[in-house]
Amino acid sequence: MRIIYGINPVLEALKSHPEYFKDILIASGRVGQAAEKIKKLADQHGIKCRIVEKSEIERLAQTSHHQGVIGTLAEFKYADIEDILEKWKSSEEKALILILDCIQDPQNLGSLIRTASASGVHGVIIPKDRAAEVTPAVVKASAGAIEHMLVCRVTNIADTILRLKEAGLWIIGIEAGSQQDIYSFDMNTDLAIVIGSEGKGIRRLVKERCDVCLSIPMKGSISSLNASVAGGIALFETVRQRRG
Repeated sequence: MRIIYGINPVLEALKSHPEYFKDILIASGRVGQAAEKIKKLADQHGIKCRIVEKSEIERLAQTSHHQGVIGTLAEFKYADIEDILEKWKSSEEKALILILDCIQDPQNLGSLIRTASASGVHGVIIPKDRAAEVTPAVVKASAGAIEHMLVCRVTNIADTILRLKEAGLWIIGIEAGSQQDIYSFDMNTDLAIVIGSEGKGIRRLVKERCDVCLSIPMKGSISSLNASVAGGIALFETVRQRRG
């Protein structure tokens, strides 16, 4: 069983995958348009909506940041790499895939998935080991965007990169200290962007599989950016160039 909490995550899941829901719990006294919208959507799809004490919501969510709403769903369904490639090809757009090499903070993972959805990414790839997986905290941080995003969990990122190259994608690593920067590189092609882990960056073998590594120009005394910020800058520079 999977638990999601918060107004936006529950609403987005109801809109995109109502068939995944087992039931919805709303805290006693929780009123307002958002709660009524959730109740109405749940009723339309025949999903049981229960009113419970706030303490029960907090026990299940294991956090106080639940906004008085919890949905219980079937386990999250990870996509296959071929699902992502098919989504790209059927879109008739230039490929844009996000590879996250061992992002461990659930907030960063959720934020990156939200940014990926907003920038038109066809799919997000994460490793099975030494990395955050899709949890209620990740769903909440994504503000429900994960319900619209294909997330593929693979055993080996480096081998997956080879599969993407076979499909015709150019692999770009975002790495501080790289000589070339993202603003001088042509992003208007089929590509996958690699973001490394917090602190350590992209692992050596993964970096060696990249076609090029690019930096984000910075001023001031701080030499690196938060992973989710770096990912957002790189993705939306790609969007800017493709619109340009």
